[in-house]
Amino acid sequence: MTDSPASYIRSMLGPRDTALDSVLRDALLSRDLPAIQIDDSGARMLQMLTMLHRPRLAVEVGTLFGYSAIHIARGLPPGGRLVTIDNDPQATGLARKYLDEAGVGDRVEVVTAEACDHLAALEPDSVDMVFIDADKKSYPLYLKLCFPLLRSGGLLVADDVAPGGDFSGESQDGADPSREAKAINTYVRAVARSNRLFSAFVGSTHGLLVSYKDWQQNA
Repeated sequence: MTDSPASYIRSMLGPRDTALDSVLRDALLSRDLPAIQIDDSGARMLQMLTMLHRPRLAVEVGTLFGYSAIHIARGLPPGGRLVTIDNDPQATGLARKYLDEAGVGDRVEVVTAEACDHLAALEPDSVDMVFIDADKKSYPLYLKLCFPLLRSGGLLVADDVAPGGDFSGESQDGADPSREAKAINTYVRAVARSNRLFSAFVGSTHGLLVSYKDWQQNA
């Protein structure tokens, strides 16, 4: 079986650096956390987008153990900062540890809170870049909350939008196992139909959808 294009290109780009490898080994092997972090191809693209866009303020919805936050933080310009939000205090505590070990903890604020509550408290038009990688059933709500926060010319990035994604690990209490996939589909449709977003799909392993706000005004 041949590798996917994303896997092939990723293999050509060489191994992860020591800091990233250490984070994954500790989180996934030593602590046996679920391997649901952003894939390496998507993480590199996320860092690249951050480097190109140079956000002064980036917001991440869904910290997990901080793997994607490290990549965003590495791409920030001097003086830029990231606010990453998760409601799991164990996850955010571990993320702070890994961010410090990766040398980027000073530019990241890790918030332990319900994402919707924290997003609702932020100022409209105050954010330069948003990355969404949290519970899939809430993607449409996150879009509703994050869109007004983004300034004109801001970037909106969502992970796990590739068709056929397996979200069975998120379905609980007998909920419809296709609920997460339906929510992702709702998110993609909403973004695609918006006349204020210019969007493109990035073929990472799990799929990134990248959207630029008010592209016609900034063309």
